[in-house]
Amino acid sequence: MDQKLCFETAMLAGEIALCSGSEIFRVEDTMSRILSLTGTDQVDVYATTTGIIATLKCTDGTPLTGVKRIAARSNNLNRIYLVNEVSRAVCAGKISMEEAYDRLCGIREQKEYKAAILNVCLVLAVMGFTTIFGGNRYDFIFAGVTGLILVGMDLLLSKVIYSDFMKDLVKTMCIAFTAGVIGNFVPMVHSEVVIISTIMPLVPGIPITNAIRDTLQGDYMSGLARVAESLVMAVGIAIGAGVGLGLFTLIENSILV
Repeated sequence: MDQKLCFETAMLAGEIALCSGSEIFRVEDTMSRILSLTGTDQVDVYATTTGIIATLKCTDGTPLTGVKRIAARSNNLNRIYLVNEVSRAVCAGKISMEEAYDRLCGIREQKEYKAAILNVCLVLAVMGFTTIFGGNRYDFIFAGVTGLILVGMDLLLSKVIYSDFMKDLVKTMCIAFTAGVIGNFVPMVHSEVVIISTIMPLVPGIPITNAIRDTLQGDYMSGLARVAESLVMAVGIAIGAGVGLGLFTLIENSILV
């Protein structure tokens, strides 16, 4: 077996899984299983939320070491599933290592849905959350407005701001301010329901869950890192909502005076 190709395949599988929001123990287990196909017993894999380090000692005694920096992460459970399927297939001998590498390259490059479809689904999700939080039909309708603002801000801020903390802060600030204005002119609208419904897609639910799972698996560094990441996101959302409502209240009081 081409040990270099096996090593590159394992690194690619780990990169895709980690970029897609996989747990640390799953990344390390997947890579270790692929690397074990080389027939050597000296395999070391170490992964954190921001990088992967792997070492493989070849049969001729030459070590192969790779480091992969993970700068951006998202939540894509389907990609994690596809990587697991490729890993199981190659470990079971159903596909060759070359085919596994090609499949992983395809998984990394594929775009499952168009941006327009994702944006429409985001707006519909925001509107749907109002029914969960006890909103009325006016809340449902105007949540679509704040949902569109969320989509527009996301498209705009992705080009000018690179910090997730600042993105969440600015987005929630605009959402809270807009909801306050809507609630002021349309008394039937519950602005608090609209705000909560709109920021729900920003809440870091999956990172918090993965933080707990990583900690229970003994990956304390990664678990704490994910907890810190989730807290930073939550603080950004809270500050943005508070600033937006405070700004609206300040302007409203100034106008009344």
